[in-house]
Amino acid sequence: MKKVLLGLSLAVLSTLSANAYTTVVVRDSISTNTHWTCDKQYLLQGYVYVTAGASLTIDSGVIIKGDKDTKGTLIVERGAQLHAMGTRNHPVVFTSNQPAGARSYGDWGGVILCGNAPVNWTSGQGQVEGGPRSFYGGTNPADNSGEMHFCRIEFGGVAFSPNNEVNGLTFCGVGSATQIDHIQVSYSGDDSYEWFGGAVNSKYMVALAGWDDDFDTDNGYVGLNQFMVGLRDPYAADQSGSKAFESDSYQSGTATGLSGDTSHITKPVFSNCTIIGPLVNPGSTAYDPQFVACAQIRRGSAISILNSILCGYPAGLLIDESSSSFGSTVANIGNGVMQFRNNIIAGMATSTSFNKDVVFVKDGARSLTSTSTIADTTSSGTNWLALTNNGTDSFSGPYNWLHNRAFKNVQYTTEQTGVRLSNPFNLTNPGMVPTSTSPVVYNSTHFASWGTGVNDVFNPSLPISYDTTSPSTYNVPGVAPDFSTSKAANAFFDRVNYVGAFPGTGRSTDNWMYGWCNFDPLNENYDITCYTADTSHLAVGAVYAPVSTFAKVYPNPAEGSATIALDVNHTSVVKVEIYDMSGRSVMQVCNNNLNAGSYTFDISTVDMKPGNYVISILSDEKHKILKFVIK
Repeated sequence: MKKVLLGLSLAVLSTLSANAYTTVVVRDSISTNTHWTCDKQYLLQGYVYVTAGASLTIDSGVIIKGDKDTKGTLIVERGAQLHAMGTRNHPVVFTSNQPAGARSYGDWGGVILCGNAPVNWTSGQGQVEGGPRSFYGGTNPADNSGEMHFCRIEFGGVAFSPNNEVNGLTFCGVGSATQIDHIQVSYSGDDSYEWFGGAVNSKYMVALAGWDDDFDTDNGYVGLNQFMVGLRDPYAADQSGSKAFESDSYQSGTATGLSGDTSHITKPVFSNCTIIGPLVNPGSTAYDPQFVACAQIRRGSAISILNSILCGYPAGLLIDESSSSFGSTVANIGNGVMQFRNNIIAGMATSTSFNKDVVFVKDGARSLTSTSTIADTTSSGTNWLALTNNGTDSFSGPYNWLHNRAFKNVQYTTEQTGVRLSNPFNLTNPGMVPTSTSPVVYNSTHFASWGTGVNDVFNPSLPISYDTTSPSTYNVPGVAPDFSTSKAANAFFDRVNYVGAFPGTGRSTDNWMYGWCNFDPLNENYDITCYTADTSHLAVGAVYAPVSTFAKVYPNPAEGSATIALDVNHTSVVKVEIYDMSGRSVMQVCNNNLNAGSYTFDISTVDMKPGNYVISILSDEKHKILKFVIK
């Protein structure tokens, strides 16, 4: 063990005592350009509106809390902008004002963005659900409501009554010039994300343990979305029926979609999603029976899901035919407006011959739709059968359509034996990156003329190649994506060579959730000002392990002196620094290139004020935080 002595005791640079920070209470309206900074916390009380012509800029690391008693909610109205400028190491955090251990679903109202992009309400606009005064919708698909980068939204979302809800993050008529990426919504009291019309695009979005749906799309939403993660708590589901994807086009007050008119249809595209539901295995009964399906497509919607991994729901794809008053959901399959292609479906509830991978019902769109039978016995399935033109019984059409070889969907009995992600069902320590034997990164197929075992392994660092003229040219994973279809050809999509949200190259960057997500927000300490992401709660798999796999400080609490001990896995520059609770650095312990091994650093605390501190250990873009108390 290598021991490092610090002969110089550094004085505390901040004059603030521990936990001393200013809380700014925010109520009513923000009507001028406003800037929230990291030296303060902000408390939302009631509905807080950013009004037209004003912008709200939020620096990285800022903590905003929603008041539980008044259901604090941030609403960015049409013509206003939000600039939430988080970074990987310092995300912007919207969370509950309740203390650690006492936070829960629906503590506050969440974040709502309103814009001037088109919606399919016949009036051209709608009013935000849940009680806010704000309207949304317009004629500018490229409207700009600002930007959100590296943000967490925790414990928001309130379901006041059916169809009268606010969500973790709500997009209402938001235009495509708005920039949205690296967002995590956790423990929402309703949907994690919901889009009411608009054309906003997004990348790198995480939905953790929401109460209702992960990704809900309505009212003519037409945006593009890539790299999405959904992870569910098996015992948290809504009475309306919980899904990963729920999608609707038409209802009373919107365009009807009749006579084949798809000009106001809901038709977003989701690509490279990794969706993990409540069923750890197909025979599981350890989940809330109010879970319905991984994707319920209803009320004339034409959502497309491509290049994705869908695991562990009571049913996979639930096609819910509309009533005759509105445009047909099934017709969108026949004309190709809706596509479901190059997806993995695994571990859906046990049923005959995997028929729970796709379920078709037809008696009008419903919320808590039964998936206990292949299809409604009250319907003939004639419309579907005519469109798919296969099958010998009235309900074989959906199953054969899903597994049409041209669409390249693949099914596995279980996630564990088929998809083989590292640890996907763990709520507080999820491993979503594929293992080395996953079909996402491994191909067990070979050509007889090449000899057994030739080119079994897919090279994820090279482009996909279907050229079978030689082993050196053929490079296709077991399940391959496709970005040549009409829905995936847009330049917005990164043309990656894997399905699902994560590659499996062995690089530390494979897990893009690392460094800013938090899978245990219930117990996180937010009695600080500038938030530094603690990644110790997030496992990334053995080959992606942090440089410092072991670190501790002792004694803790300390009086006079303390020792920081850590292990380094391989040679790397390691930076160890101590911060007070205002986010100011008070001591740099190490900033050197260290070889693999065990290290201890003795520090003097005699000149440091009593209170709470954090020790930051940073190496190779990996970050570990230790909480430290001085008596």
